[in-house]
Amino acid sequence: MIKAILLEDTRDNRETLIAMLHKHCPEIHIVAESENVNQAYQLIHLFKPDLVFLDIQLDKETSFDLLAKLHAEGSINFEIIFVTGHGSAENATRAIDYSALDFINKPIDPEKLIKAVNKAKTKLNKIQYEKQIELLLQHFQVNNQKHPKIAIQLLKGVVEFVVVDEITQCCANGPITEVFFADGSKMTAMKNLGHYSRLLTADYQFFQISNDTIINLDQVKRYNHSELQVEFNNGTTTYASRRGGQDFKRYLQDNIQFRDIHKESKSMLGYFKDVFKN
Repeated sequence: MIKAILLEDTRDNRETLIAMLHKHCPEIHIVAESENVNQAYQLIHLFKPDLVFLDIQLDKETSFDLLAKLHAEGSINFEIIFVTGHGSAENATRAIDYSALDFINKPIDPEKLIKAVNKAKTKLNKIQYEKQIELLLQHFQVNNQKHPKIAIQLLKGVVEFVVVDEITQCCANGPITEVFFADGSKMTAMKNLGHYSRLLTADYQFFQISNDTIINLDQVKRYNHSELQVEFNNGTTTYASRRGGQDFKRYLQDNIQFRDIHKESKSMLGYFKDVFKN
């Protein structure tokens, strides 16, 4: 639901626009109506709308007077659609100066109204998405040092930040990536494996064992090179490609003696004997 305020000094025009919105754009919820600048100013601060419909000429004032006042305060935190009988080129230019989404002349064409509202929906969805990202980033930054996280982009623009240590493996599934976790859960990420491979193998203890799979070394319990099988601490398994297995074997031979093994991963040293036998 989109909260909207209507600034129009003629009652009949207000009622006409509200009726059209109710019929063609039911997602618009008019939370307040105003017929003058001062009242509209107060209502905007009170209701904090997502969208404001503005007529231009309001008796001795104009809606530009309202916008100038709000702009001076840095309080234009809403989208703007002009609905006016004063559709001059000068007014249209001034509307653009305030980043208005649309400029609809009276009498109102329903198709133009629907188009303008759709623009508002798209813009507001983007703003909401950006706010969500900002909040998640703040959460991420607070917890970053103790428990490093990465962003997983899910369906419909949702982004979830997950603890890197809890990932066991990431597997390609065409253009998307299946991300598996130590607790047995799984997420479907909308970015391809190449994105996560570049991110995780560069900054964290991950290794790409095939074109389709990267694994978290801190979650590995056993590697059987003769079968190219990787077993994780939670009992699940995956397989390296022949070339990936050879690369993984060389990596372990070169690095295992230098790695700082976590307490829960100490058993890896014993299990990796299988690597060097084959």
